[in-house]
Amino acid sequence: MQTQSRRIFPRNHYEAPLQYLSDEPDRYYNSRMFNFSQGGLYFEPFQSLEPKTQIQIVMPNYSPDTNGPEAFQSYLAVIRWCHKLSDEKSSRFGVGVEIIEKSHERFINIEMRKRQTCDLCGELMLTASVCRLDGSICLCPGCFDRFDTMPESNIKSGIKRFLDGNVL
Repeated sequence: MQTQSRRIFPRNHYEAPLQYLSDEPDRYYNSRMFNFSQGGLYFEPFQSLEPKTQIQIVMPNYSPDTNGPEAFQSYLAVIRWCHKLSDEKSSRFGVGVEIIEKSHERFINIEMRKRQTCDLCGELMLTASVCRLDGSICLCPGCFDRFDTMPESNIKSGIKRFLDGNVL
């Protein structure tokens, strides 16, 4: 029986060194990437990383004229999952991240980059790309477009009340 993958983009096997900056400012950890896709990558650090947190990834072998992950110097990503590898001899973790941004330069600092979460789908996005409804509800562009094109109805007003917190 075939299992269905939840992946949006196909994975490409690709081994390369990477460095990541997580909770400690200016403390980069060395690791190794084993695959990537258009929307994310997989690497194996020696420490557990908390899902839903942001990390900065730097490619030490940056080469802008290549195809693949080393075509960019740095990535801003969100950890989607982290699992201890089952090999008893290994003290590594498998980590899957979703890429939010990529750059040919190093990002200054994750904390300085303002982020916001969509109130409807939970997507992490740049504050500059947030669409607001009535000044208090923050939606990503996709949810905003879907909500904006909905016809006026009890369902639409119910969703708006729910997002406002007025569910009584």
